[in-house]
Amino acid sequence: MQGRKHTRFFKLFLYTILFLPSLLFSGALIVSSNSLVDEAGNVIKSGTFSDVLYDGTQYYYIASDGIYTLDGKTKIDIRNAQRVGINYVTSANKVYKISNGKATTIGTVPSTLQSIVVKDDYIMGIDGSQVVCYDEGTIVWSMVVSAKTLKLSGDYLAALGTQSQLFNVSNPKYVRLERTYPSYKDYAFFSGYHAFSDGTKIYLYKGNSRLSSTFPYKGQLLSDGNNLYSGNIVITSDLIQKDQKFTAKSLVPVITNEEDTTTVAEVPDKIEETQPTVPSQSTQSDTSVQSTPQPEISVVKPSEKTPTTKEPKLYELIWKVVINDEIFGKPAVKETTAYVPTLKGSVFSISNGKIQWTFKTSFVIVAHVTVGNNVYIVSWDDTVYAVNEKGQLSWKLKLDGDISQGPAWDGYYLYVVTDNGTMYTIKDLGKSGNITSSYRTASYPVIPPSVSLSGKIYVVDGVGNLWREKESTIFVGKIKNLPLVSENPYVSQQLGFALIDETGLSYEFVPMQKETQILRGKSAFLTISGQVNDAVMGKKNMYVLTDSGKFYVIDKESKKTLFTDTVQNGRYISLSNGYLFVFGDDARCYYVGDTPSGLWNSLYGNSLNWNSAIK
Repeated sequence: MQGRKHTRFFKLFLYTILFLPSLLFSGALIVSSNSLVDEAGNVIKSGTFSDVLYDGTQYYYIASDGIYTLDGKTKIDIRNAQRVGINYVTSANKVYKISNGKATTIGTVPSTLQSIVVKDDYIMGIDGSQVVCYDEGTIVWSMVVSAKTLKLSGDYLAALGTQSQLFNVSNPKYVRLERTYPSYKDYAFFSGYHAFSDGTKIYLYKGNSRLSSTFPYKGQLLSDGNNLYSGNIVITSDLIQKDQKFTAKSLVPVITNEEDTTTVAEVPDKIEETQPTVPSQSTQSDTSVQSTPQPEISVVKPSEKTPTTKEPKLYELIWKVVINDEIFGKPAVKETTAYVPTLKGSVFSISNGKIQWTFKTSFVIVAHVTVGNNVYIVSWDDTVYAVNEKGQLSWKLKLDGDISQGPAWDGYYLYVVTDNGTMYTIKDLGKSGNITSSYRTASYPVIPPSVSLSGKIYVVDGVGNLWREKESTIFVGKIKNLPLVSENPYVSQQLGFALIDETGLSYEFVPMQKETQILRGKSAFLTISGQVNDAVMGKKNMYVLTDSGKFYVIDKESKKTLFTDTVQNGRYISLSNGYLFVFGDDARCYYVGDTPSGLWNSLYGNSLNWNSAIK
């Protein structure tokens, strides 16, 4: 009808929040080239939009000058916002949560963090060669990846690079690797299918199985939960391809629940029409256009979340780092920084849940790392490396063969034995290492050198003979460590190891067929199910890690188990500065409120792996 405003209404199904446990997706609000449309192509709002958001109760569109509620009445004053989650944006290194017509800062991220995605307030992104996850400004986990791009879809995070790693992030604090796929460039999850694209075709997977059907790739993969969109095509849940009259650039789902309990919001899209020319009574002709009053826009400034000092809870998992490599040698821990050797020949420096640097040797590492004046690394490339705490090489020395046992350090010299049985004493001169002496023992030592208070060196060879300096003394068999108290070595039973407390009392771990018996002095102290891989002595507690990956926190006085957890393929534990570090398929840090105590409180003396009577 001429001269009148026309208003079209589109019914958007909005999720009723209270008491609705089960969600289903019923459609989508889609950004096209020049409008917002529904899944059928009906225009909801005309204009150019960079993206859309949904906070669980209302919808928003992103423009260059801010974020607007769908009715255009409220503007959130964040310029050049980029969507990083269904109701999260980032701008100028800040991440905001959009909710109830307002924006709150949930974190400030480093400029090096790329491909940012957010789920449940956890901020994830790629920083160098690792994916890092932040919670309230603190890193809670990280992992080494070869990815260049992250895609978040539903409860899944895809790291896309030389291979495609798919992670379950239904609880973002505890990321879990689902499986690994070939290299792809794009990903989305819909109706139980994992959709990947190489930039030409779309491939669908159910678990590890790839379906025979493929579809053309027309643009970024987008999912509303039921359907998969790519450019101007949509693939339905029954895998039927349909052409659309629009090109999808982004979307948010329109959500209902399985009982179909919905509320209906009528969102007007006011279309202004130019009025026809109406001749006047005068001889002059003019054209009048009825103007439409512009709604008053309420401008909302984003608010800053008040920072809070978060005190860790006892036995809380503070962070974890997924290594993606096997650990053979025991890591060293200095204060809250762990130096982790891997079988492929790398050493990672990990602090506050993030890999700070990586040092690469030219061959495998099976020995422990030692921290003294430098970080000392030995490898099967016959070389001793001294690396400073910034990851820079200070010096290296080539020796006479492979090195399978880690170095010892007594504050004065470094002690290294090669697989040929040559024992080297090395002086660290800062920028170079100088061999001060060397002599031969027997080949294939089974434990690292142990150093007494006076500097006497003990080695156990491949046959099981104990060498004191250049002389073979007694047969001790294959033991896992050789603690020294002053000048006296403590020899444990076959395949076992021992720790020494602050009074000089020994705790010996004796492997049995299906369990490990712990002796305190000569008396039975405790029996642990399974074989014990490693243990640490604290002031209050004993920490024990078994071959199943299960570790125990045990009160030394009452012998009660205070806490347990499991780390896949757990091999080593360390205690330092109130934190327990557990190393397996990933490196983990737990708050335990305890510090090391004892004359030989760890497998190799202390958390620095000195393997020396000098502390």
